[in-house]
Amino acid sequence: MNNQNVMIALVVDNNDPDVLGRVLIELPELPEGPRIWARVVTPYAGDGIGQYCLPEIGDEVLAIFTDGTMASAYVLGGLWGKQKPPPDKADLDTNAIKLFKTRSGSTLLFDDTDGSERMVLVDKNENYIEISTGEDKIAVTANGNIELYAKSVILLEGDKISMKANTIEIKAESSLSLEGGSTAELKAGTVNIN
Repeated sequence: MNNQNVMIALVVDNNDPDVLGRVLIELPELPEGPRIWARVVTPYAGDGIGQYCLPEIGDEVLAIFTDGTMASAYVLGGLWGKQKPPPDKADLDTNAIKLFKTRSGSTLLFDDTDGSERMVLVDKNENYIEISTGEDKIAVTANGNIELYAKSVILLEGDKISMKANTIEIKAESSLSLEGGSTAELKAGTVNIN
């Protein structure tokens, strides 16, 4: 190894056989050099707890060698470049966008644009949950079903609840109670009561 304590490395494996959260790296500056299992620095790590985000195989990372030997390797973080640029939603002009994006496209996005602040969780199929501070709303959008499973589902303090679909079905296994405080209306071309 040369006298450098910090070097650019490439991740060649992230499946640590000892399950310690390490990655296997190689050093392009040392083409004949060994591959090294390096510990990964993370903002939060403890006994069975912490932030778990390992670099992907093929990622370029910055490695440090704390005592100048191969055995003392740590990965400080990943590096972007021309071959692997930042995520496409990154806002390089105003720095209003902060995001976490996985290789499959799952994204957690924070938008601090003045007046349009929002948080978005979205997957590769564009199913998403959006919390919009600018519009004071929460939107849930799915290309398929939206399913809620709970002992009870309670909606409170709403001025209005609207449902619109080609077909709406309400089924109670034991009993159904509908109550209108002052009025109740039921309109249809045909009303069947059995």
